[in-house]
Amino acid sequence: MSTRQIKKFVFVIPNTAWFGKRYWHNFPYTEALLMGVLKENDYNADVIDANINNYSEEELKLKIIEANPQIIGIGIMALEYRDCVHKTFEIIKKTNPNIITVVGGIYPTLCPEIITKDNNIDYFILGEGENRLPLFLKVLETGNGFEGIDGFAFRKNNQLVINRVTEKNAINLENLPLPDYSKFDMKRYTNYTQKFTQNFNFKKLPVAITMTSRGCPFRCNFCASKEIYSQRVRTMSPERVLTEVDMLLNDYGIREIIFVDDNILVPKKRAIAIMDGLIERKKSGKDIVWKSNNLPIHNMDDEILDKMKESGCYQIIVSIESGCQETLNRMRKPINLEKTEKTLEKIKKRNFDDVSSNFVIGNPGDTWEDIRESFRWVESMIDKGLMVYAVFHIATPFPKTELYEICKREGYLPEGFNFENFYGFGKGVITTPEFVPFELQAIRAFEWDRINFKTQEQRRIVARMHGITLDQLETWRKETRRNLGLHIKSADRGNLE
Repeated sequence: MSTRQIKKFVFVIPNTAWFGKRYWHNFPYTEALLMGVLKENDYNADVIDANINNYSEEELKLKIIEANPQIIGIGIMALEYRDCVHKTFEIIKKTNPNIITVVGGIYPTLCPEIITKDNNIDYFILGEGENRLPLFLKVLETGNGFEGIDGFAFRKNNQLVINRVTEKNAINLENLPLPDYSKFDMKRYTNYTQKFTQNFNFKKLPVAITMTSRGCPFRCNFCASKEIYSQRVRTMSPERVLTEVDMLLNDYGIREIIFVDDNILVPKKRAIAIMDGLIERKKSGKDIVWKSNNLPIHNMDDEILDKMKESGCYQIIVSIESGCQETLNRMRKPINLEKTEKTLEKIKKRNFDDVSSNFVIGNPGDTWEDIRESFRWVESMIDKGLMVYAVFHIATPFPKTELYEICKREGYLPEGFNFENFYGFGKGVITTPEFVPFELQAIRAFEWDRINFKTQEQRRIVARMHGITLDQLETWRKETRRNLGLHIKSADRGNLE
């Protein structure tokens, strides 16, 4: 490749509402972090957000023509929305086939053999992008080629080359710049609620999302985190985290922060230092609350819970995963149900607004009675007032997970199964001697409805958690039962418009 100067790089955020999918609001933390990295490396970057602007295909084409970029990059952090990504790359190449295209994120990292079939994508970044994206641009400028550089996939002489990810390019999070939100209309991004999900419905606006650590020390058989971020946990120091918090508070008036770490409470000393910093800011007059979408309940002791409450954590969302101890053992989930119930009792005493948990059914090795036992345990926790809401998922064999390897080895996947027909956690694909996908989908939908909505008070609490009215809740329940949790049409675009 000849030497060239990269003058303009543009991120495109695909419209998640295409293909009849549920719109998913994309807070641009990942893109803004990469914007900061590119600025540090003296590259000019811009963004076209087809998602928040709800662009049609033609509108996106016109925006691309107007931007006139040399290179367009897309990051995809959820496999469920990959069709929107492929369509966006198709539009880019139809608009101008000379635009260089590159993709990064979870999809190419977990499924490089699939995404590389798309000839509208020229280059693929696997693993973390903060080191690899500026390196990618430098290689394009010098024309030296990508041979021997880990975490890149490309075509050479019409042959696909995939350089696997190694640890040598793992990011030192402490050295990352602050996210650069200067190219984003932050008033729109921070003043929204995502209805029909307790994770992204908020107590106070404006709201921002951040991640302070990567990696998880545990080895749950269904989780692909170690393939995305590695088994080794890497953290930002409390000082670096609080510097970003101050930027969000002072520059954007943020009043709520969502931490999307795999395990923000580990290590404990760091977690307490971060929460002490939040307490100081509250005492100085900052009106701020926070929550995390995946808190590890097995790391919650009295000291941690007291700090969480004092620092402004208002909602507890955990992932207990099963109410059957044998299932938890098979999952390699480090949870003891007796200890978990005692922790839930401690949480209740501190009067957090809501407590909810995620659960998974249909793990290989489960008997039908194991699945029923799990539902019974969840129901007992809600009846005791220790939780107010439970979300049930169907075990999904993500690529490169132990769960996938078990299913493939035992013949539990349908003939011809591949990740091109993966569509989320409500559709079963695993068949064992104990259950088939239809049974899992049916019991999931009807037990979700039965356990969570026994009383009018339960219905009122869950509606509030999800930012919806009681009438909307009833429509959602009906659609869930009749479609077995698939193709829900109730969700709208929140308060974005």
